[in-house]
Amino acid sequence: MAWGILESRSHSHVPGTVLLDSSEDPSAEHLAHLKRTTHRGKSIILVPQPSEDPNDPLNWSLWAKDLLTLLYGYCTLLIVGGIGPILSALTLELVTLFDVSYTDVSLLTGYSLCATAASGIFISAVSHKYGRRIPMLFSLACAFSSTVWGGYAESYGSLLGARILQGLSCSMFESVIFSLIGDMYFVHERGIRIAVMSSCFAGISNLPSLLAGKIATDLGWRWVFWLLAIFLGVALVLSIPFGWETSYNRQDIYNTDLASQDNLEDLDAKQTAGEIEMAENKTSGIESGVQPPARKSFLQMMNPYSGTYTNESIWRLLMDPFLILANPAVIWAVLLMSFPTLWLVAVNLLVAQIFSGPPYSLTTAELGYLAAGPTVGGLLGSILAGLSSDPVIKWAAKKNHGIYEPEFRLLLIVPAVVTSSMAYFLFGNLIEAGKSAAAMAVIWGIAVFSLQFVIMVVGSYGVDAYRDISVEIFMATMIFKNFLFFGFSYFLNSWIVSWGPAKMFDCVAAIQIGLCLTTIPIWMYGKRLRGWWHNVYTVPTHKHD
Repeated sequence: MAWGILESRSHSHVPGTVLLDSSEDPSAEHLAHLKRTTHRGKSIILVPQPSEDPNDPLNWSLWAKDLLTLLYGYCTLLIVGGIGPILSALTLELVTLFDVSYTDVSLLTGYSLCATAASGIFISAVSHKYGRRIPMLFSLACAFSSTVWGGYAESYGSLLGARILQGLSCSMFESVIFSLIGDMYFVHERGIRIAVMSSCFAGISNLPSLLAGKIATDLGWRWVFWLLAIFLGVALVLSIPFGWETSYNRQDIYNTDLASQDNLEDLDAKQTAGEIEMAENKTSGIESGVQPPARKSFLQMMNPYSGTYTNESIWRLLMDPFLILANPAVIWAVLLMSFPTLWLVAVNLLVAQIFSGPPYSLTTAELGYLAAGPTVGGLLGSILAGLSSDPVIKWAAKKNHGIYEPEFRLLLIVPAVVTSSMAYFLFGNLIEAGKSAAAMAVIWGIAVFSLQFVIMVVGSYGVDAYRDISVEIFMATMIFKNFLFFGFSYFLNSWIVSWGPAKMFDCVAAIQIGLCLTTIPIWMYGKRLRGWWHNVYTVPTHKHD
């Protein structure tokens, strides 16, 4: 038992628990043929173990994987950061142009989020059955075409239609995108890459809003859509040749992080036998009968369809995001990711209402400049969360005799609860006191800073503890939070009027503290839940060629 993490009563080895640092476990010296890497002078066992296939994403060169991560991060920034909050700085202008209320403008985002949630289960099923590339290209095509449409909209109804189509493009980048990290990277490499993705997802996602106010003032609000469409077009063009498929049918013996029993000895024996066979064949001049598959050509990598990746039916896959809610750890992940993100969406929807009137009376451009706070805060948060995540789990594994538990990722919830509670208590009270808009931007930035640690905790824990259902976890989170946003968009504007900023955000801070404290039972019982879940839930079977 490591620091209060309770051992499973039914399993001697629980999926997710792995030997990461064999130097701390003298009994593991015989595992000499497992594939390893050297990190900061120490030998680390690769988890999961890569297969012998050069097409296995784990075998791709690190620079190729990192470039692909940056490409998808760029797409995430444009779609989640551009499409989601794009109207926050334009609210006042759209209210005047279309003669509608603040709530009507909020509903433009609300219906977009509703479309995102509704399409999520289909994106989840398709990405499991046919891989990530097809839904990725579909989402980018929807994002590009709908953003062009939004720039040409001549009525509120037309703009609403564009926003709904934009919503269809978001579910892929709000959920499945984190699973790509689990597809391509080993456990000890994931923290910094999840930080990069979370930075694009929420850290610097306010950058488009920061620019939107100035663009609308100088060029007109339509150019906010058209310029975003230009960047989305670049993303679509780059993704066609370089957005490779990351799904892969790897044999179960290599997935050491998913095994219900410690199969390291079996895998080590297989690696040893393979090396002996190669040496004997080389000595005798006999070629081995089993040749590794050939590396796919560049044109083959561009093919949107690369086969199927599970034997399960589409109907079963459509149900999985709901079936996994039987797991308390999944409910924790859904709630902890959804509500902190909701509060920041609420701030985006309320910015114009709060700061366009007295005592602030900010212009459209100045409303956009407020986003500088969350942009900087989110960037700093993602950097610190990324730099601390992997070192923390390596340190914890070393102290735990080389054994890594996914619950070690939960330690980063501490800075999240401290900074988020401070930010929301201050935000409402200082607004009510009429403090400067610059101070409000800084506090907004602290709230986004805290969100980076929440995303790191939930994202990395979901990938490490439940990699086989991580797509469903993130999809369930996305569906819940977007329907939640849709519901809140009906009363957010009236809520702050009736309660006042101080009382409203004091309530938000209290809810935030309560949600973060639910991490304690997950820390204690998370390993038992992993063991129990392996017994009761049948993971969709993967095909093996």
